Amino acid sequence: MFIFTNQNIYPLKQRTVLKYTLTIFTVIFLLSALLSDYFVSKDDNLNHTTQRIQQVLEQKQQLLQNNIEELQQRLLEKGSNRQRYKDFATFEQNLQKNDLVLFAIQYNRLIFWSDKSFILPSFQQLQKIQTPICKFNNGWYYLQKKRWGDVLFLGFILIKREYPYSNKFLQNSFASAYHIPDNFNIATNATIGTPVYDKNKQYIFSIYRNNMNFSAPKTINNSGIYYGIFLVFFLLLTSLLVRDITNRKYGLMALFLWGALLFAIRFAMLYWEIPASFSQLKIFSPILFASSSVLPSLGDFLLNVLFIYLFISTLSQYLNKYFIGFSVNTWTNRILFTTYNLLFWGLFLLFANWLKYLINDSSFSLQLFVFQENGFYVMVGFLIVVLLIYTLGEVAFLIAKQTQQTTNFYRSILATLLLSLPAVLYGYLGLHHTFLLMTAPLVLLVLITIFSNKNYINSKQSLHMLLMLLIAVVTTYHINYLSNKKEQQERLVATMNLATEYDPTSENLLVNMQRKLDNDILLQQLCKRVQNNEQNIINYLQTKYFNGYWEQFSKQFTICNSNDRVKIEPDNHTQNCYAFFNEMLLKWGENIPSTNFYILNEFNGIISYLGILPYTEELGQTGRIFIRLDSKIAYEGLGYPDLLIDGTATNKNKKNNYSYAKYRNGKLIASSGTFNYFFNSDVFGKSSKSTENVIIDEYHHTLYRFGDNLVVMSIPNQPWYNQLITIPYIFVLLYLVGFIIWFLRNFPWKLKLQVSFKYRIQYAIVGLLMLFFLILVSGTVYYTVKQSNTENHRLLQDKLKLIKQEINGIDLNNVPLLTNYLRRLSSIIYADINIYNPSGNLITSSRMEIFNKRLQSPKMSFSAYIELLGEHKTSCIHLEEIGNLSYLSAYESILDENNKVVGYINLPYFLKSEELKHKMFNLILAGINLHLLIILLAIILSVFLANKLTRPLRTIQNRLKTTRIGTYGEIIEYKKHDEIGDLVKAYNEMQTELKKSADKLALSERESAWREMARQIAHEIKNPLTPMKLSIQFLQRRFSEHSPDREEQFQKVSNTLIEQINALSAIATAFSNFAKMPPANNQQQDLVAILQHVLALFQNDTTTIHLDLNNIKSAFVFVDKERFIRVFVNLINNAIQAIPETQKGAISIALQTNATTYLVKVADNGSGISKEVKERLFYPNFTTKS
Repeated sequence: MFIFTNQNIYPLKQRTVLKYTLTIFTVIFLLSALLSDYFVSKDDNLNHTTQRIQQVLEQKQQLLQNNIEELQQRLLEKGSNRQRYKDFATFEQNLQKNDLVLFAIQYNRLIFWSDKSFILPSFQQLQKIQTPICKFNNGWYYLQKKRWGDVLFLGFILIKREYPYSNKFLQNSFASAYHIPDNFNIATNATIGTPVYDKNKQYIFSIYRNNMNFSAPKTINNSGIYYGIFLVFFLLLTSLLVRDITNRKYGLMALFLWGALLFAIRFAMLYWEIPASFSQLKIFSPILFASSSVLPSLGDFLLNVLFIYLFISTLSQYLNKYFIGFSVNTWTNRILFTTYNLLFWGLFLLFANWLKYLINDSSFSLQLFVFQENGFYVMVGFLIVVLLIYTLGEVAFLIAKQTQQTTNFYRSILATLLLSLPAVLYGYLGLHHTFLLMTAPLVLLVLITIFSNKNYINSKQSLHMLLMLLIAVVTTYHINYLSNKKEQQERLVATMNLATEYDPTSENLLVNMQRKLDNDILLQQLCKRVQNNEQNIINYLQTKYFNGYWEQFSKQFTICNSNDRVKIEPDNHTQNCYAFFNEMLLKWGENIPSTNFYILNEFNGIISYLGILPYTEELGQTGRIFIRLDSKIAYEGLGYPDLLIDGTATNKNKKNNYSYAKYRNGKLIASSGTFNYFFNSDVFGKSSKSTENVIIDEYHHTLYRFGDNLVVMSIPNQPWYNQLITIPYIFVLLYLVGFIIWFLRNFPWKLKLQVSFKYRIQYAIVGLLMLFFLILVSGTVYYTVKQSNTENHRLLQDKLKLIKQEINGIDLNNVPLLTNYLRRLSSIIYADINIYNPSGNLITSSRMEIFNKRLQSPKMSFSAYIELLGEHKTSCIHLEEIGNLSYLSAYESILDENNKVVGYINLPYFLKSEELKHKMFNLILAGINLHLLIILLAIILSVFLANKLTRPLRTIQNRLKTTRIGTYGEIIEYKKHDEIGDLVKAYNEMQTELKKSADKLALSERESAWREMARQIAHEIKNPLTPMKLSIQFLQRRFSEHSPDREEQFQKVSNTLIEQINALSAIATAFSNFAKMPPANNQQQDLVAILQHVLALFQNDTTTIHLDLNNIKSAFVFVDKERFIRVFVNLINNAIQAIPETQKGAISIALQTNATTYLVKVADNGSGISKEVKERLFYPNFTTKS
């Protein structure tokens, strides 16, 4: 509806309002950006920052004191635990929301704890704390104590979280209330950094910069946003100012100077990276997108496209307003037409490459059937695509308008095809774009040119919708083509990496680790007495070096000397330790430079490393520590929580839902993923190609052959409807952006829009569908979330029952046996299992790493503990958090044969939290996509339906247009009995009655015609009688006065009377031939003679008639003399009658001439002609005398 319209429709008043509006918003957002920068520079002052920290800390101290008092009141309450701890989950949530942790200790026993992620130090350690702030397990906290009787309350206020490693769930950051960036550190020494004091002016801690400039993220982000909005309004304002220059020469000059200014602004922004606040916005991060110095980020990409669109749009509107349609010669038209075509194809080839960069160089996908973590930035990518399309649309509109100025429309179409052919061939053969991509704009360009023709004006909106649909289809096809090609390349790289079994990240970490190992004094001290410290050495290596990232590897430590032997499984034989590992290195080992670590190229489907650490004991005996690292295979790591993996780690098995297999000598040796691979590689063929792509069992497989080995990487085929799902998104976005453009170009808009009945039907259908869409999507999301939560709760309950049955009868005090059993059970149900004793303390877990890494305390959730113990519930499910990870956690009581609680089972379901999130997203996305497809189909059907419904109305409209007096529309045949049928019936009846009325009217008109003719004849006869009467009176006066020239005057009057009698005879003859008006008897006549003859008819004393010939001796014209005499007689007669009797009459007749015509002016000094009479002066038979 709104696409490709660039008419300048602003009246002067509206343009003025728009200018003022844009100016106001430009100034507002510029001032907002500058003020935001000012406050950032103000916040850069550490003293100001510490003052804010002190204020927030004072508020939190008071809040913590209030919560301690509330807990104190709860403990004072009498009654059961159920009454005392009622709604305790809400109390816990409020504490966590305000970054507070609260404990209550009575007789050295915890009676309340609010956060299971906080590990409370021992009482001895707490007593040693002398400073108000201290670093505990995962962060810095402010400690506040209060004793009430025998109860000690310990309150902790979070200052900053600090973890041993970081990932997307565990991030080192200050509490949000302080607004301090993460690159600031905390010190407890007053001489370091800037000190922070409490309300009593007591020193608490200091903050200092980590060699980086301070910037408050929230303030900087606001500044960047303000600058971005300011740029948009500034561009719109300057565009409007340029378009309002009416002088074409200066306007065109200003337009190109404005374009040069835009180029200079973008160059400065890119080269000097201004404004600096843009770099703080994620959209300007190279992590999302980075291609070149021109397109360094997604935000810069958007700005480039926006600048180009506004310039092209302004250029198009200006040329359309001041150049197209003005008189120019043929060659100028041809030059302009050629220039517009070259501009169109130049921009298209540039934009085609940019679209390729957008897909290939971005970290997100424009295919909307895959899970997206950066949904907002995906929409930004689509906005860029749509702006590129509209930019081309503006140029296409120029070409269409220019085509309308040519005399031969079809020749212009042919010229467009010929001019486009080189660009199409270059793009297809030279740049290797697809044939569809290169031919689609040509087809669309021709369609836009044809649709701009006036013949299609009534179907303009429907054709625009059709164009948008075609553009959405072509764009979706090309996005899918480029995305699939990118995925194939990534899959090939992943296949080759899998074949080499190299991991650059791991190797780089091992290089850095080697330097630390060489200088580790504590490790060297432990190795002095290996026999006594063997387990301590292993624990030390695991906790200090092989944690975080290395959790995705299985680790085996072997400490031996040259005489020790190792037992080889499963052959159950022994071999010299050194010889065993040396043989391994000779067979598969490849040294990592600058380290004692080796890559083991065993081609067994996993990545393996072997490290050798030599040591020397106290007595000089030497030995080695052999460290074997094997990447965990897929089934072993299935559901492994990302919480335990360092952010630098990459899980290749999960990426892009890939499955893979490795074959050696045609036999399967390793596989992973959802595809069911074959034992033999023959099914993949015996091709000699090193790389190949095949489709088997609805999977795309990339094959990589080298030697006797084959690596297969597989991904499921996408169904056809997934490939089409992007179409409605692009269509809707085209529609919305077009509406915004229309809105801006019509601002301030009129409230009433003239919309035809057909389009009202379309809008009603689309509007109702959009309303239903919103309702259905909201309902779908709500139902899906609710259903998913219900299903997850049911699944957790089932798993709890299974675990309870399996561990029934096992002694909970036998921790090693229970731990092994839980691990085996955990691998079956793909969930972690924790067992707590009746006091809420951890007994054991299937994944002790969570507790060993001190990410959770060994206490169960207090609210769950109260529900099970105090409220005597058998089970409960809570939402818990570790860092930024939220997960469901189920609890159930374990009862002995006496129905006594002996422990609690806990099932934390964070193993599959991401999987559940993806599943939820995919369900919601599938519902939205389905509804969007239905709406798109409905919009298309609404066009055809509206056309079909209004076809009878258009038929009636066309028949009414052809209805004239004497010619009547045909009877319409319509057999349906509905409202339109009633309208057709009324139309047919109207046609019948109209014909009858017309027959009556014709008869009446014939009778009236005779009456009018009689009046006309009387009028025509009366006109010559008046001058005849005056002539006879004049002659009588001459004879009565015995005038000497009376004979001469008699002869002249006689001739005049004879001529007038002949005129009357001609009138009588014409009357007798009424049915056939005689043709004019045109001959070469002298207009001067005719005027002198008429003047002779009116020679009397009452009226003075003056004839001014302006020195014209003769004026020959080709006219009917009799008719012209009647015309002038009638004019003079009317002039005499218009002069009052009390006034001396004066009439002037003037003859004038130019190169080709003669002009006769008749003027009198009478009463004149009123405005009302003037409008009817030349109506047939009109007179003011009746």
